[in-house]
Amino acid sequence: MRRLRVAVLDSKYLGDAARFEREQAAVDAFGGQLCLFNLKTEEEIISQASDFDVLLCCGNPPITRRVLERYKGLAVIRYGIGVNSVDLQAAVEYGKLICNSPGFCVEELVMHASALILASLRNVAYYNQRIKAGQWPKAKGPVPRRLSGLTVGLFGFGASARPLADVFIQGFHSRCIVCDPCVSREEAAERGAELVDFETLLRESDVLSIHAPLIPATRHVFNRDAFRKMKPGALLVNVARGGLVREPDLIEALRAGEIGGAALDVLETEPMLPDNPLKDMDNVILTPHSGFFGREAIETGHEIAAMLIGRLAEGRIVRRNVVNPEVLEALEGYTAE
Repeated sequence: MRRLRVAVLDSKYLGDAARFEREQAAVDAFGGQLCLFNLKTEEEIISQASDFDVLLCCGNPPITRRVLERYKGLAVIRYGIGVNSVDLQAAVEYGKLICNSPGFCVEELVMHASALILASLRNVAYYNQRIKAGQWPKAKGPVPRRLSGLTVGLFGFGASARPLADVFIQGFHSRCIVCDPCVSREEAAERGAELVDFETLLRESDVLSIHAPLIPATRHVFNRDAFRKMKPGALLVNVARGGLVREPDLIEALRAGEIGGAALDVLETEPMLPDNPLKDMDNVILTPHSGFFGREAIETGHEIAAMLIGRLAEGRIVRRNVVNPEVLEALEGYTAE
């Protein structure tokens, strides 16, 4: 057993919801050490956490090339799924293991995407705002349509998109089309969905929900050209990453009526800038990158982190949690399973 020293870089990220009893128990089991920090910058991480064996990240602290160059430990563990705040190329170069927690918040993301879609289609935010302003807009606003007559499109068909397809196919009898280069027609058909190309997804979706990772190939894939190909009344939903959508193009498309509305949990710049026009648009619903947030998701995240710490102490690495498997071949004294 290795006596690992583990640092939580941003322990206050979730406020009172962040409790590290499981991680503490995992560390105590092999006589290690757990330290809680609130480090937000490169310099803070370099000066206070470079000597730890394992770094835990609740939010998105900058794990940059400079940080990784000076980091003397082995592994960085993300409580979330995305690793956009980590320089993966540098991690490979310096032999640092980057791990994440796939699947920890699937149900929460499905619920959140469903809530955004239903709230948009049923004018929930529109009515709420006006009633609180002293109005009574009974049967006003965009006229809702039944989901049974709409086509729900999913860009990405992974862990959160598949149960979301079930919600709308089985619950509302919607037609569901999906676009994902890693999915076969047979896999899509097993859930009752149709696999289509990107052009068809844009052209035929009444609701288009984004569930893809942010990688070079997907950055700004939803841009001016894409919006011009969508239905004039289409709703764009994003619970993935803000960088998949080119925000100025989205704003222009909404203003021009090229699409009907947007429901966004993520933005290109977070927190939202005060002068962002999206916040003043009636046909836009915004939430603050909280689709993952939930009691059970947080508990699962802690369980995964504690499990990974324990495995590392035993000299074992859980392959499914490794984002950069290229590093595994060069690691000595560890077994990947």
